[in-house]
Amino acid sequence: MFRKPKVHRNIYSVKYCCGIVFTLKETDKALLDPSRFHIYLYLLKNGPKTVSDLAKEIEIYDTGKKKIKRLSKTAVSKHCKILEDAGLLFPEARFKGKQGIGKIYRATQRLRWEEFVILRGANPKNLPDEVYEKMDELAFHPKYLEIVKKELPEIKDIGLMRQKERLDSVLFEKKEKIFTEVEKEPELKPIYEEGFKKFFRFLLKGE
Repeated sequence: MFRKPKVHRNIYSVKYCCGIVFTLKETDKALLDPSRFHIYLYLLKNGPKTVSDLAKEIEIYDTGKKKIKRLSKTAVSKHCKILEDAGLLFPEARFKGKQGIGKIYRATQRLRWEEFVILRGANPKNLPDEVYEKMDELAFHPKYLEIVKKELPEIKDIGLMRQKERLDSVLFEKKEKIFTEVEKEPELKPIYEEGFKKFFRFLLKGE
């Protein structure tokens, strides 16, 4: 079972017509740091990882020193905790045999999808948690990622610091083409129908 990500009241600070308040203050602050932004994008693209995995696998280009750098496990752990507190990551327990129980981090895009709902003048709390969970499940599915790479070859040319904003835009523009391919996959279709399909219907209704 996945643990629900934390949602902090103080991230809501802009009032919309539906009477709720929303801005991503903690999220924006967390992602302003290039290392944390890189960790978040890496987990979105590659699925759940431990702190040790991230320290071994992530390489960050230091523009000042003009060389590749790696983060220590201590640094990665601190960055992951900040991302977790901002609601962008959530930890899962992982049994490691004689080593006991460890922690594995999973990225979530729920806050970004809630933002789409609010911009439509609706209340994201009116969508069941299960819908967001299915959206996350599809977004991290290897077959879905293969479809996205095939349909959106331009993704590889998007610069790191503009990637989140541009990726949201491109995915939304080409969602019909992508989800047409998703519905052809027997393994992906039920996940899509319980997640994104309900989400888009909700946006159209503007409940």
